[in-house]
Amino acid sequence: MPDTNTPIQHGDDDADAIAVEARMRLALGRLGPQAASSPGRPSSRAGAAQTGPQRRSRFARDGEVLVEHVPAPNRTAGDAQRELAAERAARQVTEQAFTDAKATIASLQAALARSEQAIRAAPEAVEEREAAMGALRADLRRAAAERDAIQAAEADLMRQAKPRRVQASRKSQPPQPVRWWLASTKPRN
Repeated sequence: MPDTNTPIQHGDDDADAIAVEARMRLALGRLGPQAASSPGRPSSRAGAAQTGPQRRSRFARDGEVLVEHVPAPNRTAGDAQRELAAERAARQVTEQAFTDAKATIASLQAALARSEQAIRAAPEAVEEREAAMGALRADLRRAAAERDAIQAAEADLMRQAKPRRVQASRKSQPPQPVRWWLASTKPRN
């Protein structure tokens, strides 16, 4: 490989090579706006900045740099259409998932708002229920007191009532059956 740091001596027959090199430098943006006005000539500023022999860098020529060609994948129109259809299907699936996610987020936000409202309303509901339970407890105490009073009154009445005496003869004899059915079984004349 030749040394790229050595100065290049150009003759009149290399004018095309210099013009090509200047255009390449211009394309790369290394020469700036001054070189655009005079392609093919070296700029005066570049020459003034150099001291000693003229040293110009040059671009590599054919054969100086190893170029490796990588074959592009052999695609047909059918392959491209299939890939495009697959990408569209994937996009639709993604968009549907995005729409579903947004709907889920909205429903969860609504549920969260309802939960927060229920949490704010819970202490009031608890107070109302405790008041109702207090009233029911008072009613229960009153009903229990009334029941106890009724039971006490019944006990007093039972104590005041005279016990009945059952005759001893009835207790010792077993009761006799009533024979009313016998009259209906007699033959008629």
